[in-house]
Order: sequence, then structure tokens, then C-alpha cells
Amino acid sequence: MTEKINSKAIGLDIGLLIGRFFMETEDLHYGYWPDDKTATAQNFAEAQHRHSKLIIENIPEGVKSILDVGSGSGNLAKKLLALGYEVDCVLPSEFLAENIRKKLGDRSTVHVCGFEDLITEQLYDLILFSESFQYVKLGFSIDKIVEILPSGGHLMICDFFQKDVPGKSPLGGGHKWIKFEEKISSVPLTKLTDLDITEETAPTNDLFDKFVTQVLGPIKSMSGKYLESNYPRLTGFMKWKYEKRLKKINRVYFTGQLTGENFIKYKTYRLLVFKK
Repeated sequence: MTEKINSKAIGLDIGLLIGRFFMETEDLHYGYWPDDKTATAQNFAEAQHRHSKLIIENIPEGVKSILDVGSGSGNLAKKLLALGYEVDCVLPSEFLAENIRKKLGDRSTVHVCGFEDLITEQLYDLILFSESFQYVKLGFSIDKIVEILPSGGHLMICDFFQKDVPGKSPLGGGHKWIKFEEKISSVPLTKLTDLDITEETAPTNDLFDKFVTQVLGPIKSMSGKYLESNYPRLTGFMKWKYEKRLKKINRVYFTGQLTGENFIKYKTYRLLVFKK
């Protein structure tokens, strides 16, 4: 029986290919604009570099070994290795894992699985989630982190969460901030750092929204007209078969709602460091 493909893993694979071709970047995370809040395709790679730099600057003193959960293409792991850290990687995508192996060689052990399925006897000074915490099961994963962290070990999360505000966010993803705070306060982890970088990361959404509405939107429209003209029966059947899904895609991605303003309204992006 063919193993079911993980849609999130495929999304990361596609993101890497798009980033390589259009923006000359292999980082799979938000950019960071602490000063000028205007995001462009030209300054996106530099903003992603600043994002990685911010993470590195907030690694606690004394940390030597790091478990990078959701390692993307391995760019952050590569930077950490260059600084003298020992780094192992965890991610669900074999495509991305192969990219990491080529990039890091035998300097890093790459676990191809979800964090919940990770089996390791290795102890790490720091467990790092850079925009990967939103993909794990909240309660189970925090309990597992506490279980595998040694005394004095650290947890770092750099990711966005859902605010408890009226209305529905056009952008999905992120655990509820209130639920996270409730769970994290119930385990033996002491908060050392809490940086709110929502406004500094929000321009990423403006750039994505422009790409969707100004590039993907016209492509979708032209492709639709071509299919209706040349394959009217097939097109009609597909529209009927996937009517609800297509409406959802149009509502979420093609209505100009995935903006930085809405991101700030509905999400909170935090850099968090805890110590066991």
C-alpha cells in the first residue's frame, strides 16, 4: 500500500523550489524587518537572514548541542554548525532531508519523521522550533520536550500563535496563545525570553499576498479560460466535483486578505526561550 503523502511536507518542498527560483533563498521562514517595514522580493532574503540572526543571538550561553525541529532546507543548521554548535535535524520531508544531507554531510544526524515520532537517546542543550511548533501537537509535544530535555536544558520557539480576538483570521496556522500559555505554565519550564516580533514579521504576509493576487491570480484566471475553452466538459465536472474546495481557496488566497495588517490583528509572533 502506498504511503499517504503529508500535505504539509509537500508544501515545504514546493516552498523551497519557489524560494530558490524567484528569491534566491533556501530559507523556509518569515522575514524580519525591524526598521523598514516594506517587504519586496529583492529584500526578502536579507530579511530572512536577519530572522536567523535574531534566533542565533538569543541562544542561551552554555548551549553546545541543538536539536533543530522542522529544519527546512538546513540553512539555519548550517549556520549553527559554522558557529561551533552540534546540530541534529528533525523533519518529515525526505526531499528536504536529502537537501540537508547534501548541505551538511555527516556533521548532522537527520531524522526523517515528525517530532512526535522521534526516538532518540541523545540529550540536547537546546530544542529549537523555528516556525515548526505550529505543526506539532501542543500538549503531547510539550510533555515530550520536558521528558527529553536534561535539567538545565533549554527550549526555544520562534513562531506565531492565534490571538484570542473576535473574528476569523484569513491566515490559518498557529496554536492558540492562551492554550499554549496554560500548558507551558503547567510544566517545569521557566520563561527566560519573550520577544513580540509580530509587527517586524508581518510584512512577509504583504509580500505573499501581492504574489498571490498579482501573479498567481492572473495565471489562475488565464488557465481557467483556456480550460473552459478547450475542455468545457472536464472543466465543468471539476468545478462541480471540487466546488466547496475551490470556493475556500478563492476566499482564503484570492481576496486580498492575507495582509500584514490582518496578521497583526489575529496573530502574535513570538521568540520564546525556556529553561528546564
